[in-house]
Amino acid sequence: MQQKIKEIKLKFRQAMNGIVSQNMRAQGADYKINFGLTLPLLKRIAQEVGTDAQLADALWSDTAVRESMMLAPMIYPVEKFDEQLAEKWLAEMPNTEVADICCKYLFCRLPFAPQKVLDWTGSCTTLHRYTGTQLATAWLIAHKSLENKALFKQIADMAVKNVYESNRNLAFASITFLKQAVHDNELSEHILPKLKALSVSDNQYKNLFDELTQERNLFIEFVGNDSN
Repeated sequence: MQQKIKEIKLKFRQAMNGIVSQNMRAQGADYKINFGLTLPLLKRIAQEVGTDAQLADALWSDTAVRESMMLAPMIYPVEKFDEQLAEKWLAEMPNTEVADICCKYLFCRLPFAPQKVLDWTGSCTTLHRYTGTQLATAWLIAHKSLENKALFKQIADMAVKNVYESNRNLAFASITFLKQAVHDNELSEHILPKLKALSVSDNQYKNLFDELTQERNLFIEFVGNDSN
């Protein structure tokens, strides 16, 4: 195991991007070690490494290194990742960047993900709510046919309330979810009338209603109306 980790760290060093690392540090990224690897490079390394639960656990525990925590969800076998482990990773989630990777490459592939969406978006911890909202978006992207419309309507209601949250990351995640949600006919019919009603007395919601209406129309024009 240690040899595998050494080989991965060597790949990190060989692909190191000092400019990206410096820029991230200047923007407040708080990793102890940051090799500045881009997402395409990490995906390539993940393909070379292959799936390995034990190795993924070891990488996730290597909290000092940005790339270790980002690679872990890319190589964790979905069938071995259970709900207890999902809660453990959420509790240890360091920031929004790692949360995004977890949602996109691992969490959205888990059969119990919709329930985690509901649990996490209802959390009192902002990063947990952010992760739940990003997971909801990732699930919509990954699953064109939804069986949990009522659940995602609940998430949409939460997102509408959170779009003007003081926390910019949560607000961004909420808008991103709503933009993806209006691609679905039933969710669109739930979201847009709600925003239209709110827009009567709130110009911010009017702007959001206009933006999401445009998103919906563009989706229909370029993709078609078969969005259920």
